[in-house]
Amino acid sequence: MNEKNAIVTGASKGIGFSLAKALLTEGYTVYGLSRKPGSLEEVRWMTCDVTDKEDVKQVFAKIVKDAGRIDLLVCNAGIGISGAAEFTSAEDYARQMEVNFMGAVCCALQAVPLMREQRSGRILFISSLAAIFPLPFQSFYSASKAAINAFSDALGLELRPFGVETSTLMLNDVKTEFTDNRRKTATGDDVYEGRIGASVEKMEQSERSGMSPDQVAETACKLLKRRHLPSHKIVGMSNEFLGFLCRILPTNLMLYLLGKIYG
Repeated sequence: MNEKNAIVTGASKGIGFSLAKALLTEGYTVYGLSRKPGSLEEVRWMTCDVTDKEDVKQVFAKIVKDAGRIDLLVCNAGIGISGAAEFTSAEDYARQMEVNFMGAVCCALQAVPLMREQRSGRILFISSLAAIFPLPFQSFYSASKAAINAFSDALGLELRPFGVETSTLMLNDVKTEFTDNRRKTATGDDVYEGRIGASVEKMEQSERSGMSPDQVAETACKLLKRRHLPSHKIVGMSNEFLGFLCRILPTNLMLYLLGKIYG
């Protein structure tokens, strides 16, 4: 098997850790980008803040110098916030977009020139069903993932003539530290008659009983074995059914149902 080089952002824990571990077993040389090194000795750890453009540029330059080529980039680094949109601080929602969207864009745009010159390469963005099912009291998180989907699709069209493919892996509930690390804003819960707390609690209960990050990594590896990547891939049969409903239901009906469940 020819050696392949992969970069995984947010690789020190959770989904990124499972992805890095799975890619190692698939024969990839894995470069793990994170703010702190992870525990997998086989991964080549690179300390990196994906929201720092110069930091990302320098890290990618080091990887290219070491590896010579990039076959796969997995943009996984992300954070979550919750709360009513009107009571979310500008600092919090800016940070949400900086990490989830701009951080992914920054990394992708470092990989694109090399992949284009190679005339090969794949960029996998870790997205969410929240991109197509906008969640009340997680409006900025939903917006960040919707932006990722749109960016991936447009970038894929631009790069198609060069043999470079993009794809989004859309997740629902995954049991990781992401739930505990979510920055929650309860301000205004009295104004919203307790709906903020009730909605977030329901979401977090689902996450704590969700699929394992290893299942996500397994799906990603199966995806990467295909001759061509799909534009979007929803993980899990039940979640694929939700995606089907999104395609066939009128938008107003879909939003009504989301309001009944989470609003």
